[in-house]
Amino acid sequence: MTSFVLGVNSAYHEPSAALVADGRIVAFAEEERFNRVRHGKHSRLDNPDELPELSIAFCLREAGIGWRDLAAIGYSFDPAARLAAALERPDPYARPGGWGSEDGERLFHAHNVAAGERLRERAPQAAFRFLPHHLCHVASAFLVSPFEEAAVLVVDGIAERDSTWLGLGRGGELAELETVPFPHSLGFCWEKLSELLGFDRYSGPGKVMGYACITDPVGELSGRDHLTAMREILREESGGTFVVDPDAWRFRAEEDFSGLDRRFGPRRPAMVDRYEDASIAAALQEVTGDILVHLACRLHELASAKAGRPVRDLCLAGGVALNCVANHELAMRTPFTRIWVQPAANDAGTALGAAVLLALELGQERPRLDHPYLGPGFDAEEMRAALDAARLAVESPASVAAAAAERIERGEIVAWFQGRQEVGPRALGNRSILCDPTRFDSRNRLNARVKYRESFRPFAPSLLPQAVEPLFRAPAGLLATRYMLATLPVRERRLAQVIPAVIQENGSTGQSTARIHLVEPDANPLYAELLSELERRIGLAVVLNTSFNISEPIVTTPAQAVATFARSAMDALVMGPFLAARRQS
Repeated sequence: MTSFVLGVNSAYHEPSAALVADGRIVAFAEEERFNRVRHGKHSRLDNPDELPELSIAFCLREAGIGWRDLAAIGYSFDPAARLAAALERPDPYARPGGWGSEDGERLFHAHNVAAGERLRERAPQAAFRFLPHHLCHVASAFLVSPFEEAAVLVVDGIAERDSTWLGLGRGGELAELETVPFPHSLGFCWEKLSELLGFDRYSGPGKVMGYACITDPVGELSGRDHLTAMREILREESGGTFVVDPDAWRFRAEEDFSGLDRRFGPRRPAMVDRYEDASIAAALQEVTGDILVHLACRLHELASAKAGRPVRDLCLAGGVALNCVANHELAMRTPFTRIWVQPAANDAGTALGAAVLLALELGQERPRLDHPYLGPGFDAEEMRAALDAARLAVESPASVAAAAAERIERGEIVAWFQGRQEVGPRALGNRSILCDPTRFDSRNRLNARVKYRESFRPFAPSLLPQAVEPLFRAPAGLLATRYMLATLPVRERRLAQVIPAVIQENGSTGQSTARIHLVEPDANPLYAELLSELERRIGLAVVLNTSFNISEPIVTTPAQAVATFARSAMDALVMGPFLAARRQS
């Protein structure tokens, strides 16, 4: 009899659900894909019990089961451990009734407990467990990885009491080796500096990473050495750890930027598109890379001592693991030879980790994450109905891959909707917008006609394995490229002119990089076929790939895809076996 285990993430933001059964991942999805709210919800003291209802419903529906069929439910947070840590170490910067205050933490505890009660009521027959947040991150990184043994590094904002976890995974066992306690938090530094520079706390860190890549840490107008200023308040410490200056960052005093504005100027009411501010972001990026390398080298030492031999593989999780630039630094500057980051390394991934942890306790095998396509899928009849409802002219080409490649070659912007939706924040070839990366105007046209993004933000290339080596200097074991979670430098500067639409240039250093998505034909054969068609047409198995959305979460359903296409200036929509072209006026 099949034994189903549900994992739920709901404590902070990025709520999600995952379902595991008998050594396989049945379903895994983020709530934002259903409720259409970016990041699912904001982190508040009073909303952990706003469960990811739609994600859970999808998981159960995908398996064809109900609540009464669940053997176990894991919740990726331990409210008792969090409350105990908060009461043991009061935060001097906490606001009355806010995060870190006794009243605030008791409220947060109560709503997490209420979340557990709601889950128990729906499945009284299922074993229920509150699980340590970082352990769920660890499980989501290592237990589903291709490795039998690996060092594991988790870096985020905060779990119950720590911001960082170092350990070793072997088979089905996870061993903690060291932790870094709050308030020393890289994740919170990225959130706070994002807000200082006029970005959103939740979406900001990813944008600030792109902002940082266009210059160096020296102010273009002021000549200020922002790197030295950043190292005064965020730095490595001997022994392999790092520290922040709590008075400078004041994480719990959410609207208090006085410790930062003395160094980097007052909080911007909105992002300013200028190099001076980008140089502040560049300082944080450089320090982050150094700290992660510092932590990883310490982890290599600890894990190798624990294993009794050199440990060569590394798994990463936590929101900071989405930092593509730092992931390349880890590949180049640490003793690890293979680096794995699963696509939903942020808090959404802890739902998967919770499910896998309990599944192993029930005696199930480790499930492996061989591909990211674990969200909702739709049949051709549902797709055709959505197209017909919008009164779009539809054709059914013999090969949608060839038809899409032909349009991309002639400069069109093509929406691509196929198969089951990918998990994680990156578009990985099933819910994508595509165009020709060899045209230097593609990036500007895409921003002006469809995405309306900040000018400095890069677009990514999807490419087949044979296209990587001629274009990029790629560490052999950087497996994070499978999920668009690592940047690579171009092999020589002139190659930046070959695929200019997907290259990010640093005006100060002259470095040219791209955040690549390595497409594995076995994992996504139709997308690989599209790339092969492009190789025949433009000489490269490369396409510009960005997420299928416009200022919203990535589209999930055929109806959402059609609506987004209709309100954009994209030229064609390829959905399943169908192609709908925009009528020419």
